Amino acid sequence: MATFRPVVASEVKSLAPGTILWLPPKDQLPVGTYADPKLLDGGYNHPVIIVSYPPVKEVKYTSRVEIAIVTSFHGNTIKSHLAQKGINYKTGTLAAQKAGYLRIVTSSKPHAKDVLKLRNGKGMKRDCAYVNVKQTFGIEIAALAKYGGKGEDAELTAHAIKALVEAVLESRKRKRRMENSLKSELEGAKEKEPRTGTSIKKAGGKEVTRKDKSKVRTKSKNGL
Repeated sequence: MATFRPVVASEVKSLAPGTILWLPPKDQLPVGTYADPKLLDGGYNHPVIIVSYPPVKEVKYTSRVEIAIVTSFHGNTIKSHLAQKGINYKTGTLAAQKAGYLRIVTSSKPHAKDVLKLRNGKGMKRDCAYVNVKQTFGIEIAALAKYGGKGEDAELTAHAIKALVEAVLESRKRKRRMENSLKSELEGAKEKEPRTGTSIKKAGGKEVTRKDKSKVRTKSKNGL
């Protein structure tokens, strides 16, 4: 079982949007701590970045924060990862954008282009690191651990935090637009459907509804 250095109560006021932490495996979270039910098992045991955080004066050890999951794609670039699935893009930046990820600088590739930078020239430990901006989750601070296992602090730069938050918000807007568009299409299709009981033709000067027509057919079959 892996050992994690949990965030302690005295550290909550030093955390902020852009802080990189670790989300332990689901079965190793402290008993009773809150974790978003939408967070699947595959999202645990990964680095996470705080997207939004309560005001310092209000934050508590039991407060909930908004996090985004970081993945390494097993050391592959996202361009290579998608290519293995038959999805090809000309550049890694375009691949990340289309898939809903932002690349983060790593210590092994400190000069990679179009990446979110860390303060003090630091980099994440994997060859490749990407933060998922398509979906964020709520988690209790007490459930989180320090990134790196030794209590190391890792934070995005102010510019990188701004880029992350903007990407999350834009992804949300895009999702709402798609949902509204789908809703409009479904409502439009529903309006085009013939309603039960509407008149469809006249017989002997009288409007016959679909319901009446069904009765006429039944009588005809019975020879009445």
